[in-house]
Amino acid sequence: MKLKELKAREIIQMVMGKERISSKSDEELALILKKRLTKKECEALNAQVSGTVDALEMSAERYEALIASAIKKIKNESVHGDFFYTKGE
Repeated sequence: MKLKELKAREIIQMVMGKERISSKSDEELALILKKRLTKKECEALNAQVSGTVDALEMSAERYEALIASAIKKIKNESVHGDFFYTKGE
């Protein structure tokens, strides 16, 4: 998956809530997601945000497990700060 195809801002808002807005660019957010999540987790979250879950070639159980794992990683205190703060803040 290419960085331009990853809907990083929508993914982060879905997980963290719409009231929290990141000041980082979409490309920076996509890089953080790509660094912190597996390729399959990124694909599953992107499919959920874009509404193309049916296009994924995996079972519903596997899909749900990937979503749960990715959300847990994003909500991890050491990770979710990366989306909102720059180093040194």
